[in-house]
Amino acid sequence: MIPDPNASYLFLFAHPDDDVFICGTMHMLLQEGAEVHAAWLTSGDYFGQGELRESELAQAVEILGLHDSRVHLLRQPDLGLVPGMGQAAESLTELLLAVKPDMLFVTAFEGGHPDHDSTNFLAYECRARAGLKARIFEFPLYNGTGPVHHWRWRINGFPPGGPEIRFQPLDDRAVDCKYRMMRTYSSQWMYMAPARLASRRSRLKKFGEPYRACPPDRDHTIPPHAGLLNYERWFNFFIKITFADYADAVRRTRTSVSPNGIAFVDIYPGT
Repeated sequence: MIPDPNASYLFLFAHPDDDVFICGTMHMLLQEGAEVHAAWLTSGDYFGQGELRESELAQAVEILGLHDSRVHLLRQPDLGLVPGMGQAAESLTELLLAVKPDMLFVTAFEGGHPDHDSTNFLAYECRARAGLKARIFEFPLYNGTGPVHHWRWRINGFPPGGPEIRFQPLDDRAVDCKYRMMRTYSSQWMYMAPARLASRRSRLKKFGEPYRACPPDRDHTIPPHAGLLNYERWFNFFIKITFADYADAVRRTRTSVSPNGIAFVDIYPGT
């Protein structure tokens, strides 16, 4: 059963193509007539491909059936959400005040990419700044807790532990939409190929897309899992961001904290 089609939704993504990991659920909500908005914090322009990736995104949202008026591009710098977290928080808070969603779906806090983790924190922080009671759910992309024979990659699955995982089974139309959107992001084939391999039709129809409720007292200054994070292990030859950098940015940006540095549960209600 899909999440409540009578609620309003805002899906938050760090980059164009993050959406393919949850677009089947989005498609089913749209088919049920739910009010669905989506925001991309960056245009994925780190390698100068921002225009190309926005053009791919335009094709993808057309396939999804998401109206232009509900597509929000914040155009923060790609790989700049950690150093520019304060500015991103201001922009996202303005959007939340305009949209006022009942539900937020956001990239998981899983140590896969610093922009993904930043987007997760910003969902909490900006909801508090906007004074909203939206429930927050997260969906996985990739992280570094997979088996050794997969080079530690875990795709489309959460790190071990954490809140209960839910699954949204997809119908044939939603699966077809997901596959078409993956093909649209041709510039990101190196990510789309393994994502497609991890998304067999039979599995998507039987189990579906994973997501889970975010804990209300999450402390984003504590790593999401033990051991090296994915971006510290594989990506730092060009990312050059450590979890310590991320945690420092969270501390600088976070505005509603308890004396021990953890977000107040009553400030972040409803999760």
